[in-house]
Amino acid sequence: MAKKLSIMDSGWLMMETRETPMHVGGLALFAIPEEAPADYMESIYRYLVDVEGICRPFNQKIQSHLPLRMDAGWVEDTSFDIDYHVRHSALPRPGRVRELLALVSRLHAQRLDPGRPLWESYLIEGLEGNRFALYTKMHHSMVDGVAGMYLMQSRLATSAQDRLPVPWSGKWEAGRKPRKSSGAPAVSGVSGMKNTVNNLRRGSGQLVDLLRQPRDGNVKTIYRAPKTQLNRRVTGARRFAAQSWSLPRIKAAAKQHGGTVNDIFLAMCGGALRRYLLSQDSLPDDPLVAQVPVALRSADQAADGGNAITTVQVSLGTHIDDPLARLDAIQDSMKGVKSRLGDMQKAEIDVYTLLTNVPLSLGQVTGLSGRVSPMFNLVISNVPGPKETLYLNGAEMLATYPVSLVLQGYALNITVVSYKDSLEFGVIGCRDTLPHIQRFLDYFEASLAELESQA
Repeated sequence: MAKKLSIMDSGWLMMETRETPMHVGGLALFAIPEEAPADYMESIYRYLVDVEGICRPFNQKIQSHLPLRMDAGWVEDTSFDIDYHVRHSALPRPGRVRELLALVSRLHAQRLDPGRPLWESYLIEGLEGNRFALYTKMHHSMVDGVAGMYLMQSRLATSAQDRLPVPWSGKWEAGRKPRKSSGAPAVSGVSGMKNTVNNLRRGSGQLVDLLRQPRDGNVKTIYRAPKTQLNRRVTGARRFAAQSWSLPRIKAAAKQHGGTVNDIFLAMCGGALRRYLLSQDSLPDDPLVAQVPVALRSADQAADGGNAITTVQVSLGTHIDDPLARLDAIQDSMKGVKSRLGDMQKAEIDVYTLLTNVPLSLGQVTGLSGRVSPMFNLVISNVPGPKETLYLNGAEMLATYPVSLVLQGYALNITVVSYKDSLEFGVIGCRDTLPHIQRFLDYFEASLAELESQA
């Protein structure tokens, strides 16, 4: 029997078009071990495809009968073809990071086959510096971006000597412990209905209260964002840019200004967006508003698949020239977000999330997004990652960059993942809507440097 998709997971399928493929991905760089044999890359490829069975969610495909897929469910693909899902590629010489990012940009623009399990992985050799890359993408209905990163990283080894099964190996399914029951008492039909009504009332009350906040304050909600160049219609073309920043350096800036790493990250984004829009002569008078996903489950629940996130809206202070005053506005906005989420129960958050995301889904399905006032300006995510060095079949992972998605009317996404002593930035955008996306990397650096220079 098919496992029915949740409303949120079905929404990602309904929103997908040729111009807006709904998958998220990751690009990991690995070092080829010293004294590796000439056929080393072939051995890595064989390691990725010579598997004994495929585990969930990698062996699940969509079963659907309606055009909008509201009855969609997950079923096991009984004719799974590992050679289709795992592919071997090579970069042309000299194999610079520039060529790698160009290849990932093209691969990320291509939709996944809806008749198969919704994921693909590309082993990419020929990268300069005796390195290779692994780019993997998964549909957002299959797993959210946070859970996807957790899932892939949790199945890498923490020692060069360890040889773990590949993330999609059926051995992970065999070794998975059944989830323990919470032991919560059964709820009667009347009590359950009463709880549902109360949750709907409280969750919708939170949204109504947010909408009543002063428009010129730092506390933001949906439909409080100015329409900008970022909020136009998009095509299927993508441009991906990525770079690493020192985590101790960012922590030092956070300590210097009495903030957190996330505060400094958002300030880097706010400063970069201000610089970019100034360069395009299109900076609005009102501050840009970021939609920030917040994970609602732990790392060990990632293999369950599906989506378990909520979203909050944060002011980026892009209308403020002074970097310290901009940082203060961001911190004030985040303080309001943390306070509100801390006062809400999980069921209330679920209702709030549904109410704030239904307009987004409807805007994508009806084609109104990019033609009417935006709900927010862009999505910005910060995903905690591993603090120890990870290995793929003995090869050290040097860096891991998130590759997210863009929507109609929301042509830019900025996501970071922490890994050891680095913050790994991934910027994805529509190359036809937003020119020169790679300049954001210089603007991030300039925005961090100006914070460091301020006493």
